[in-house]
Amino acid sequence: MRILISGVPGVGKTLISKKVAETLNFTYINIGDFAKENFEFPVEEDEIIIDEEAVENKLLGLDNVIIDSHIPFKADKAIILRCNPKILLERLNLRGYSKRKIQDNLMSEILDYEIYAAKEIFSDEDIYEVLSEDVNETMIEVMNVINGQGISLKNGNHFNFLTEDNLQMIEK
Repeated sequence: MRILISGVPGVGKTLISKKVAETLNFTYINIGDFAKENFEFPVEEDEIIIDEEAVENKLLGLDNVIIDSHIPFKADKAIILRCNPKILLERLNLRGYSKRKIQDNLMSEILDYEIYAAKEIFSDEDIYEVLSEDVNETMIEVMNVINGQGISLKNGNHFNFLTEDNLQMIEK
């Protein structure tokens, strides 16, 4: 089994991915680290610019993995962690992100960027949104998805953060 755990920066991808991998005794793969260890991709503005196709090809032979990435890669299920933009704003501020980077990530969360990116690879029946505001509740929901008890995008599970309040928050 291959599980993709995705979402914008600050939603808890790494924490949840590591906990899930440990719980299932799967291999944890952080795509940024995986790319650095296996390739020599260029770095621009402190971020690695990866060749997604090359990484995808390298991942294809792996099984029983949890893939931690904001870029979607082929897997059996895509779990997209979501977070209320007000909580996400606090988390990104704590990380010391620039105002521009915070605005970009908040806009991505509000406009469902990660969902649309996942839809390029996955069908709606294999995409699951999980609210990631409390670690324990998030873990329960993620494990439910992995065990076949989650509600997919196809079956109506979707968080809508596109509100006037959230858009005004970005402008501040």
